[in-house]
Amino acid sequence: MADLGRTIAVQTISNIAALVIIVAIISSLLVFYSQTILQGVVLEMTQNYARELARNPTIPPEQRQQLVNMYQQSLMVSFGLVGNPLSKVYHMMINVLTLNLGSSRQIYMGDSASISSQIIFALKNTIILFFTATLISTLLGLGLGLYAARKPHGIIDNLVSFFAILSSSLPMWWVGMIMLLVFAFWNHWFPTQSLPVYFAVQQLSQAYHSGNISTLTYFLEYIKTWMYYMTLPLITVILVSIGGWAYIVRNVVIGKMAEDFVMTARAKGLTERRVLFGHVLRAASPPIVTTAVLNIIVSLGGAIISETVFGWPGMGLLFWIAITNSEPMLIAGNVYVTVLLFIIAVIILNILYVFLDPRIKTSGGQQIF
Repeated sequence: MADLGRTIAVQTISNIAALVIIVAIISSLLVFYSQTILQGVVLEMTQNYARELARNPTIPPEQRQQLVNMYQQSLMVSFGLVGNPLSKVYHMMINVLTLNLGSSRQIYMGDSASISSQIIFALKNTIILFFTATLISTLLGLGLGLYAARKPHGIIDNLVSFFAILSSSLPMWWVGMIMLLVFAFWNHWFPTQSLPVYFAVQQLSQAYHSGNISTLTYFLEYIKTWMYYMTLPLITVILVSIGGWAYIVRNVVIGKMAEDFVMTARAKGLTERRVLFGHVLRAASPPIVTTAVLNIIVSLGGAIISETVFGWPGMGLLFWIAITNSEPMLIAGNVYVTVLLFIIAVIILNILYVFLDPRIKTSGGQQIF
């Protein structure tokens, strides 16, 4: 047990160290970017100041140059261009780690210009959409993959393989555009953009607090409003991801069914259903859970093009807005939160492995898995 705890502690420390290194790289790039931009601003302001002084013939050239140098030095101090670069990187790391990144030039999402507030707002929306879609596609794909693996090269198996190739080859943004064209523009069943969902929810909330609608009506209309704006992007994500996920499960399960312990279980007279769910699925759970958790965490980063197509106010759309509007601090915060979630997922996976597969042990303080 002590070896197990030590192994998990080492894993956690190494993952945290990786996070710190990534934050250091992000902070260094931010400092370099801001320094370069500010140096250009200082140079332009200094040149303008020198041209203004040149219009005054009463100032000698030596004094003029001295005034220009003093003005440039004062600008460098006020813009923070003097001092140790390593100290600047360190303070930037602290700000990134604590999401103390200030405010953006304007409000892109939510009701505050605070970068941390906008990231939390976008992350919540991405969780609502992509976590739900990934969870549904994972459960459906798990069922399809298990059913296909029971009879390899059968009709169901061939259909699952074909659907996996088809769905994996279709870009999510392209499927989204087709969904919008058919169900939003042609039939007008769903909205063309999902961004107004919060305006609709706010109006519904105002009607509820003013006493115009009952609690039950508010609850039902709230669910209906979210589903109205979320159905198209939700179905799109599920359609694109379910086939590949089912194919992964199918291959993992078929590989496990060819191992010796399955033959032993069958020789004992166990039913095929018990062999599949009691032995094969247990042995296949580590790679399946790994893929499922990583898919969920990756989805929390949002899909830039897909969220832009649907106008869904999530991490992907926020990242795109930050790029197009040259908001480096917003980009850094977005990347940091995505990496942080990934690191947390890896730590959780390392702990889950111990409970999912009893063969995972530690011996002599060395990690086997």
